[in-house]
Amino acid sequence: MFTSEIIQLCRALARCGGLLALPRRTIVPLVSLLLAMPSAAPSDDFWKHKPSRQWSAREALKLVRRSPWAKLEIVVLGEKETEAAFSIPTGTKHCDPDAIDQNGNCMQKGRIEAPVDSSRQTDAAPLIKPWAGILVRWESATPVAQAFARLAELGERPAAAFQAPPPRLPADRYVVTAVLERPGGKGFDPFAVTPAGKPALVAKLKTRRGIVVPLEVEFTGVGASSSVHYFFPRMMDAAPLLGPGRDWAEFTLLGAGFVVHCKFKLDPEFLGPIDSRENP
Repeated sequence: MFTSEIIQLCRALARCGGLLALPRRTIVPLVSLLLAMPSAAPSDDFWKHKPSRQWSAREALKLVRRSPWAKLEIVVLGEKETEAAFSIPTGTKHCDPDAIDQNGNCMQKGRIEAPVDSSRQTDAAPLIKPWAGILVRWESATPVAQAFARLAELGERPAAAFQAPPPRLPADRYVVTAVLERPGGKGFDPFAVTPAGKPALVAKLKTRRGIVVPLEVEFTGVGASSSVHYFFPRMMDAAPLLGPGRDWAEFTLLGAGFVVHCKFKLDPEFLGPIDSRENP
């Protein structure tokens, strides 16, 4: 059975150039790489019918790691937003007709173009670039805050700290955390603050009302728990950024050689204001 991580990797590769272009001999080993990764359990919305004081440590961890507000996004490393992960000759066969310019070139974003090296065989397997898993979490959801509090009650503070909780949850901000869960290779530590300074990252939050940038950014943790927290405004042009009713928000994070896209479907029932206080 395919795990959610496999699906995310497939989507990431598709954005970089089209998974269907991969030959079967490449897809099979690629899928095998992820079989050992922990997969999310079948959907169990226990937070809807079970008081937080009754949650087990496992349930609380699930909320902050794999839930509607916590998603593992697979990113292909070494890519810019406009680059493809590999190249194969396709002409304009799969190009949107509206994206073909007057010279017959496909201008579609993320287009797979013919390789520069003419000696390369067109039927050769494309090279698979390194990939990493970045956990993106929507902190401004009541169940997530309750899950961290529950872990503290159960004496699981080290486990909670490893999940990089936000340092605070202002009532007038939406907080989004990004933490490296699966390193993509030696030296890839996108959220670590070094003596040379803070990482160069660009984040934005897109909703049906428009796009906002963070008002504040904080880096926390060291080593494997290094993370970055973005504080977005809850209001845009004097109107709520989300709602009323069910809504969505898409978080995008651009760093050196990688880009993360994560879309959340948000239920207003779980997005009540959260007091401005230190996280337990």
